Parts: sequence; C-alpha cells; structure tokens
Amino acid sequence: PKHEDGTLGGRYATALFMASSGKLDKVYQDVIGLRSMMEESKDFKLLIETPGVDPTTKVKTLEAICMKAGAEASVVNFLKVLVENKRIKMLGRVIDLFEVFYRAEKGLVLCKITSATPLSSGEQGQVKQAMEQRAAKGSTIIMEYDTKPAILGGLVVKMGDAVFDNSVATRLERLQTQLLQPLS
Repeated sequence: PKHEDGTLGGRYATALFMASSGKLDKVYQDVIGLRSMMEESKDFKLLIETPGVDPTTKVKTLEAICMKAGAEASVVNFLKVLVENKRIKMLGRVIDLFEVFYRAEKGLVLCKITSATPLSSGEQGQVKQAMEQRAAKGSTIIMEYDTKPAILGGLVVKMGDAVFDNSVATRLERLQTQLLQPLS
C-alpha cells in the first residue's frame, strides 16, 4: 500500500490489502459492508466483540454471513485468521485502516469541514474549490461536512493529515493566551 501503519491493526490491514490484489474494489466494498453490519446490528457487533463465543461457532457464523453477502474469499479467510489469532475484536480498527490504505491507493483524500452552522451549497462549493487547489495533483477529494456550534464561527478543515483551524473559538483562545502573557 501507498500508506503505512506499523501498529498491530495496521499489519492486519496491510495483510488484507496485499491479499486483495486484483480485487481491491470488491474487498473494499465487502469490508465497508462488514463495518455497516457492526454499526446496524447489535447481534453482529456482539458476535465480533464478545470473547466468550466459541471460535468455531464464530467462524461458521461469519462464513454464513459472508456467503449470504457474496463476500470475496480473501475477506472470509481474513476473518478466520482474526478469529484464530484472537484479534477479531480489532475488526473495526482494521477496517478503518484498510479504508485509509484504499483511499491512498486510489488517490482519494478525505476532507472534513466543520462549521458552527450548516454551510449553504454555494459555500460548500467555494470550500471544495479551495481544497481542490491545495490537494495534490491527480487526487480526488471526498468532502464531509459537519456542524459544531462550539467553534462559534469560521471553519476547521482537516484534509489528510493537515488541519487548518480558522475558527472563532481558536482565535479567541489565542487572543486570551496573548493577553495573559506577562509584559517583558
């Protein structure tokens, strides 16, 4: 992968990434589907996170679920490895890291915009245009918009690893810090 992560979850995500050669898009869809199941089904989430469930039962249940969903064989084998190594409770983190690897491979850059109030479509267009100019050539930006009244105004933009914080709350905090410094 074009992105690396040396954590345990990162090593598992890298292994899945390497095993998905030629079928990366299908594997990506499958793991995103698994994440959705974990978010939507309490029973599925319990199956993944409960260490007391017999590993054989866990594997058979996961195989049945994956078979019904039409999941790629490499995803099924990956889940078996996680169960056998007692790491299945890490599945959510591994999927998140796999998504980071996938986006890096495809040249997709996540750009999270936080504002105090919802942005109009015109404002969203202006922000997207500004971010596209900052992004690396050939990359595609995935925009995510969020509102957080606590920032009072302005924007907080997180694009890749960079954070541009131009919120009113941060500016007030900086001003307060300057005012509280002793005069020299």
